[in-house]
Amino acid sequence: MLPLSLYSLLAVPLVAAVLGSALLSLLLCLSDVFRRRRALPSLHFRESALNARLLARCGLRQRVFSPASYLASPHVQTLLAACWPRGGDGQEVPFQREYLQMRDKGVVALDWVLSGPGPQHQPQHQHQPQPQSPLQHPPHRVIKRSRSNNSSTVLLVLPPVTGDAHTVSALCGQAVKRGLRTVVFNRRGHGGSVLTTARLLSAADPSDLRQVIKYLRLRFPKSRLAAVAYGTGCGLLISYLGEFGSSAFLSAGACVSPCYDTVEKFSGPLRSLYDLLHLLNLKWVLLQHAKALSAVVDVKEALLKAWSFRAYEEAVYCRMYNHASLEEYWEKNNPIRDVDDIAVPVLCINSLDDPFFSSSSSSSSSSSIPYDLFRCYPNFLLVVTEKGGHCGFLERYPFQSWADSLCLDYLEAVLELTTRGYTTTTTNTSTSTNTSTSINASTSSSATFSVSSSSNSRRNTRSTI
Repeated sequence: MLPLSLYSLLAVPLVAAVLGSALLSLLLCLSDVFRRRRALPSLHFRESALNARLLARCGLRQRVFSPASYLASPHVQTLLAACWPRGGDGQEVPFQREYLQMRDKGVVALDWVLSGPGPQHQPQHQHQPQPQSPLQHPPHRVIKRSRSNNSSTVLLVLPPVTGDAHTVSALCGQAVKRGLRTVVFNRRGHGGSVLTTARLLSAADPSDLRQVIKYLRLRFPKSRLAAVAYGTGCGLLISYLGEFGSSAFLSAGACVSPCYDTVEKFSGPLRSLYDLLHLLNLKWVLLQHAKALSAVVDVKEALLKAWSFRAYEEAVYCRMYNHASLEEYWEKNNPIRDVDDIAVPVLCINSLDDPFFSSSSSSSSSSSIPYDLFRCYPNFLLVVTEKGGHCGFLERYPFQSWADSLCLDYLEAVLELTTRGYTTTTTNTSTSTNTSTSINASTSSSATFSVSSSSNSRRNTRSTI
């Protein structure tokens, strides 16, 4: 009979083998979790000289999207992109707010990024007044235009309908590091701004955006304008580019996770938890401005009885815009209604696992992407990834968006390739007169502007946003 010590010696190799196998399995699992899955996105476009140069300039044929395994879930991508601090490097991006008054006395808010070549003429006040009274005694300043104030590109960022500047601060942080003058457009009543009219803008109504872009063009006459939109904010950008065509005053545009046919998306019942969250956010905006909107909208009915996008838009926007039917409202607010009139290069980035735009019959958002649109029009370029979620496209920690970098590379490439044509245009349209701009603006005031041109005829013109 073997002694006990011999049994112990025989058990040591067995225990070591078991523990070694368990440790090896754990290491393999951890390696799989943190391993980055490399995949090239699919590209959809019509062959043209511009697209060929843009593909080469951005390296899209070799540009892989490689998220780590723990970021493979579309829900992880979507929730992290919505909740994680959006400063790219984890730091907060500072903004300074400017209010603009529209022609109908409505007010929109522009959030300028301070860390970079922002609006240099606006001083940083130690005491910031509350934004609840933006029209109260705005100060008057005269600003002389200079080369340093007008030489860089102005990047206009459109967050989702229920988003704000902090939602898109990662892109803003990257943009200012590249020397872009960056500003975030907040719709009237959104992004913590006030509502001075009994009207909220619908998702694809570009009237306020048009006035803001004309204001930016006047304020920075030597700068080129470009725009980036996210999620439900993409409908506004596409609608604007289509409605104003060659007179849009934008050199290029980019859309991250756009919804192309809003009728298909918002005409049915709620399909997911994301739909419910989006509807609740819309209702929260309505509730914040219930007093201002009570004269045109039955706020109580919209808040308590409208539990689908169709019912909500019928209760709010149809009554607000006096549309006879919901079909008439959708016809005038479909982002792709004038898509054939878009005259500038546009990049669109979609993921096939987008949980917000996936159809009810399929877990993939591929059926909602109009591939034929990108094969027909030479100004469009579509980049489709297998993973990425909704406005996510995160690759690793620290969580930086692959789509953000691609958008900025694309816009820089377009501006670089079209610089010669743009310079010719500005040279032809500029005059030799001495011009000064008078702007009423502060961090908590509406801004109007007037232009006085000193010429032989000494004519003064005044223009209000």
